[in-house]
Amino acid sequence: MITYEIPKDLDGKNYVTVVFKNENGDIFTKSVNIPRNEDGSIDNDYFDDILEGQLRGVENKSKIGAITFVTPGKEPNPDDVPDTIKDNS
Repeated sequence: MITYEIPKDLDGKNYVTVVFKNENGDIFTKSVNIPRNEDGSIDNDYFDDILEGQLRGVENKSKIGAITFVTPGKEPNPDDVPDTIKDNS
């Protein structure tokens, strides 16, 4: 099971780094835009939909090995990155 966390304080931010955590406690991070209403407040319903969609995407990509979760504090090994997203130039 994969879960996600976002920072509590989103005031004045246009995006947030979402931390996805797998059952081993390893993490995958992704930046996500924060939708705002006309008055500048967060559009919470839309934001929840975005986060749930991102979670489903991370779950699907994890199942096929398209993303790599890493142990917190450990840099990923570039050789572990799937060929589909490596810059082979």
